[in-house]
Amino acid sequence: MHTRASNSELVEPLLEPERTLNRRRRRRNRRVPFDQRNNPPKNPRIVYPPILDINHFRHFLVTLENLYLIDDEPMWVANHVVAPTLGSAITIPKTANEFAIKGNHLTLVKGNQFDGRTKTDPHKHIHEFLGICDMFKYRDTENEVVRLMMFPLSLTGEAKTWLDELNEGTIETWDELRTAFISRFFPPALFDRLLGEIRAFSQHENESLTDAWLRMKEMLRNCHGHNLSKGNIIKIFYHGLSEITQEVLNAAAGGIFLYKTPNQAYQLLEDKVLLKLDWAKNQKSKPSLKKPLLSPMKVAVIPILTKLWPEWMP
Repeated sequence: MHTRASNSELVEPLLEPERTLNRRRRRRNRRVPFDQRNNPPKNPRIVYPPILDINHFRHFLVTLENLYLIDDEPMWVANHVVAPTLGSAITIPKTANEFAIKGNHLTLVKGNQFDGRTKTDPHKHIHEFLGICDMFKYRDTENEVVRLMMFPLSLTGEAKTWLDELNEGTIETWDELRTAFISRFFPPALFDRLLGEIRAFSQHENESLTDAWLRMKEMLRNCHGHNLSKGNIIKIFYHGLSEITQEVLNAAAGGIFLYKTPNQAYQLLEDKVLLKLDWAKNQKSKPSLKKPLLSPMKVAVIPILTKLWPEWMP
């Protein structure tokens, strides 16, 4: 009779095998969905353990490389970082490489630069800049390309800093550049202030009628887009004058000044300006009628000559 040797220990038999089997079955059913308890899937899903990706540890590798400096390089190289040069906010078309800016054009633009101060007028700068650009023609080149290239050269000071701080490539057309420029240096708050000053216009002390009208026109020029009609401008100006000046204006109009049409009242004020300018011009052109003054030596000699020769009279 052959016997098989075994090193395993003997296990005592279960006292209640059926109850133990049911308990194990209930535990298994809790982990398995109800629809798969009796119908196991044909293609069971196999879950593989995640594979380590070296890209996730790239920054660790770079850190380790930087910890050990190369002995042949200066020690400041590891901490020396060269910042990239920022690009221009204006995108220049490729056709700009087909022509060269003329020297006279460049001189005129740089001679009329805008610094962005409070009293400078961005609308006036745009008007003068376009006038300079229209003086020069470049063969087979659109005016917009020339404007985009030359406009940065027309800025200085705070205005130049503003353009340099714009994000790279944010401006592609002349309209976008003009809108951004006007919005920065002629904001709505400035417009409201200038319009309020016009509506509150008043004649200064010892200011003539002509000087007051010229000052009113300058205020209107500075407030671009005021949309005030000619009639409203005349009313604001008339009510801002002193009572004496209003009477003078009524006398010049041959009645009540505001009874005139806006065109007639405006032309009357313009005639006053022209009359004053013509009078000032004539005064400068008239020859002097004053007698020439005698020199100090002649003044001293005259009494002596009078005593010696009483009949002599200067």
